[in-house]
Amino acid sequence: MPCAMAAEHVPEPDDWLRRHRLPDGAEQSHVLMPDGWPVRVVHLPQRDKGHILILTGRADFAEKYAEVLHDLADAGWGATIFDWRGQGLSRRVGKTPQHGASPGFPVWLRDLASMIEWASARSDGPLVAMAHSMGGHLLLRHLAAGGGGVARAVLLAPMIGLNVQPVGPGIGRWLAGVQVVRGKGDDYVWGGGPWQPGRPGEQRQRWLTSDIERFRDESWWIGTYPALALGSVTWGWLDDAFASIDALTAPGAAEGIATPVQFQIPARDGLVDCAATRRLAARIPGAQLIEYADGAHELLREADPLRQQVLADALAFLDMISLP
Repeated sequence: MPCAMAAEHVPEPDDWLRRHRLPDGAEQSHVLMPDGWPVRVVHLPQRDKGHILILTGRADFAEKYAEVLHDLADAGWGATIFDWRGQGLSRRVGKTPQHGASPGFPVWLRDLASMIEWASARSDGPLVAMAHSMGGHLLLRHLAAGGGGVARAVLLAPMIGLNVQPVGPGIGRWLAGVQVVRGKGDDYVWGGGPWQPGRPGEQRQRWLTSDIERFRDESWWIGTYPALALGSVTWGWLDDAFASIDALTAPGAAEGIATPVQFQIPARDGLVDCAATRRLAARIPGAQLIEYADGAHELLREADPLRQQVLADALAFLDMISLP
């Protein structure tokens, strides 16, 4: 799938610091889920505009969003971001710390409900959300099931469908089911393995972002804090993901979402199925859909000025909440 060409620039010192240091005042802790599982949280206290819950993608960690946290603080927002169970600095779930396993999407949904409650208790007004990829998928499932606590949501390249390169979603779904039945659910998918540093110009970089410097940030963070690294998905993760996609796209699920939502998608995304996102967005009453012709999967780590437009569109939508 064609993607935007890589854009390399020489960053200003302040740009580099904003991407490689969490904002002053950021509070880090581990919050226990109802079953006692520790989930790592980074919290920026409430500011004038309100409070944003940031939901990350698979294999992400809070540090990848350092620049976003700086941007939100500058715009007057407080924020809470957490590492999903099984990744980042939350306790892992795979047979090794590198295996990108799933604890079960229902478990993640329970964690999400707990974190919405946690962040809401630290917000003076309505809580809003920005959710990327797997985080967007889980937030939509929460909303489709009647879950509350979020007044508005921006969904960036949400995982509504999977491309499963190079075999495609049909064969990928079948293979995942077969491997789980064979007892291989805890194993890496074929071609997967432990985390490896990304190289500019490779396919993964073109799928994620056209900005080489921002692409390198992930390797810098993991080189500095190796515990952040997470490898490829397992067959069990892939099988669970397809089951959760089926639940989200089932007739009547999306139609019941009453929370105002804005979808942001890149026209070229090698990881998630943008056509599936368009179809789902059309089923949600009042949903907004913005498509960026030059973007790749990680819109909040794209090259400027596209990234600036993505953030401006998101904050303009979230600014519509009414604060007390």
